[in-house]
Amino acid sequence: MSNRLGELETILTIVNENPEHVPKETKKSFWKLVREIKRESNPDISEVQKATQIRNILFEHDRGRVYRITPFLGMQTLFGLLSVPIFIFGLTIPVNWFAIFSWGIMEIGAVIIRFIGLFLIIALFYPYGRLIAGKILGIKMDAMCFDEYHEPTLKIDYETFLLTLPSKRKWLFFFSGLWTMLTAFTAGIIGFIMAGDILGFVFGSILIIFYIYVISTGTVKHSRGEMAHFNRERRIEREVRTKLLEK
Repeated sequence: MSNRLGELETILTIVNENPEHVPKETKKSFWKLVREIKRESNPDISEVQKATQIRNILFEHDRGRVYRITPFLGMQTLFGLLSVPIFIFGLTIPVNWFAIFSWGIMEIGAVIIRFIGLFLIIALFYPYGRLIAGKILGIKMDAMCFDEYHEPTLKIDYETFLLTLPSKRKWLFFFSGLWTMLTAFTAGIIGFIMAGDILGFVFGSILIIFYIYVISTGTVKHSRGEMAHFNRERRIEREVRTKLLEK
């Protein structure tokens, strides 16, 4: 048994004893080991499986209940499709974007309805970004869950994630963020064609600016979303390349 596998065994024992109150130091040690595994070009399957066990326990006690993908995603897709008429209904009420300061209750109400419809469409179809990217990269999704902002998302199968090459892992998160932006712009195109609406374009442009900011600063804070995860995996990829060049 390797030293790292032994450490993972110890952490698993601690986590199983009281998963709701795992010491911070234990969690730090675990994620340090995970980063080490991620840097391996050919990770040990036993270490990967043990790390996956620990991560799944921590995940469920941190995020709460998880759901089967097929029925939950089907229901979510249905609600997403039902959000489209809400957005379109808002488009039926004329709004002059060049006369914002003269808007009345009708115009303000129309923009609010459009925003609600647009937000629901983006949030409810967001998981498809991870699903499609995962299919392309060979990274499985094993459940539906809610993120720290209580928005629906897909839980990554950590074993397939850790076994994926460092050069590929980052693209899972990049495409997920890109999908959200494309969804906003698609709604923007529909809105512009139907009613000269620019809300979708504004939303999509804000996302582009945000993504550029996150990637350019290199932040890995969870609050910065998918592109922060992209930064983290890109940083690990660079470390792997540096390690290979030193050999």
